[in-house]
Amino acid sequence: MDLLERLGLGGRRVLLLHHDDLGLSHAQNGAYQALGFPTGSVMVPGAWAGAVRGEDLGVHLTLTSEWPAPRMRPLTGGESLRDEAGYFPASLEALWQRARAEEVERELKAQIEAASRLFRPTHLDAHQGAVLRPDLAEVYLRLAQAYRLPPLLPQSLEGLGVPPLFLPDLERLLAQAPFPRVRLLDPYGLPPEERLGFYLGLAALPPGLYQLLHHSALPTPEGRALPDWRTREADYFALAHPEVRRILAEFHPLTWGAIREAL
Repeated sequence: MDLLERLGLGGRRVLLLHHDDLGLSHAQNGAYQALGFPTGSVMVPGAWAGAVRGEDLGVHLTLTSEWPAPRMRPLTGGESLRDEAGYFPASLEALWQRARAEEVERELKAQIEAASRLFRPTHLDAHQGAVLRPDLAEVYLRLAQAYRLPPLLPQSLEGLGVPPLFLPDLERLLAQAPFPRVRLLDPYGLPPEERLGFYLGLAALPPGLYQLLHHSALPTPEGRALPDWRTREADYFALAHPEVRRILAEFHPLTWGAIREAL
């Protein structure tokens, strides 16, 4: 599907600037408001999910809870989605070893429906790529169609940490899905001191449809409770930098709401 041609944007550099992990902390939500970019997604099991206000918000479907604090619990009773303390598993490996697809489907439905009571969702994506186990990817795509919410689908699976065993089935599923695929730009693994350079480097990108993932958070004591707070603050300061703002303005901005209308 050539979404850009359908939107009259063929040959353009088109950007979805996406704020991940909204609802995780007040610092995360505060950065979303301060930066003023419309697109992001909300972790519905997060303590601050009910405080997010925005125009282009998706459901950041959550099946893992990787930090010692804050920890998140499933909205449903699925035993395969809980560790010994009742929280989501702390890693993808633990999730993929235990998760039962029928319990994942009930949980993801519950998160989408809870999100719909908090805001009007425009799209779906998944925290840490938790739905990249092939049978869970089938659930993800089925729910996207059922709820008429376009899902984030990467153009390439390279560099996403997908086990080689999963790749053939995943590639088949993505190739058959009736949704556009986007080129992911994700600086999360870079050291904080390299973030500004990464964002300045966006000026050299060729035409195409990109989703830039960021995890911006305000520099507050609450935000610094997360072990990766330096990377989140680095995203925030880089995206507030005047030269980065100038470079971002050279892209055609797109929202998931506009994609949903086009589909």
